[in-house]
Amino acid sequence: MEFEKQLEEWMKLDYVLPEDLPNIELYMDQVTTFLEEQLKNTKRFEEDKIFTKTMINNYTKNHLLPPSNKKKYSRNHMILLIYIYYLKNFLSISDIKNLLDPLNEHFEDSDMKPSFYQIYDEIFHLEHNHNSSIKKSITEAFNKAANTFSDLEDSNEKEKLQQFAFITLLGYDIYLRKQMIEKMIDQLYQPVQSEKKDKKAKKKK
Repeated sequence: MEFEKQLEEWMKLDYVLPEDLPNIELYMDQVTTFLEEQLKNTKRFEEDKIFTKTMINNYTKNHLLPPSNKKKYSRNHMILLIYIYYLKNFLSISDIKNLLDPLNEHFEDSDMKPSFYQIYDEIFHLEHNHNSSIKKSITEAFNKAANTFSDLEDSNEKEKLQQFAFITLLGYDIYLRKQMIEKMIDQLYQPVQSEKKDKKAKKKK
């Protein structure tokens, strides 16, 4: 019961609700202020920054984010930045670019169906409905770790090793999922990039 309460507390994160996304263009300072306020409880340390001007400019230089429109950023920019914020915790910049490229190709397409907002709204609710499954999986890992090192008589040593087993079990889960995500990106998105390069090369010839 104590672990379940702790887990509930750990999994309390800030989210940007779809309906809270401003549907007006904002300047860089307004974007960083808005996201800082919305996501402040996702930071590990108080001094961490959600986004800085340098970060956003670098995302634009690396083609993860389309350029601003006369120094203003749209709701679509905001949605892409939110995806980048979460994805950069476990994916490389090149993988994030490959993943977001199909969206970026339609960035200026106002008739895109579903729209950027509709995609964000659908995925947002999908993720939040998945929270109970994640909690169940973590609790199962905790219970498995709690049954390890049962022969140890030193209770302090046993607890430390059980905590270590729990953390490494969670780490193993993350590692496998990350491997799977990277392989999916390689399979689904890199061939598309290769085709684009071939087409550009043919045009130059």
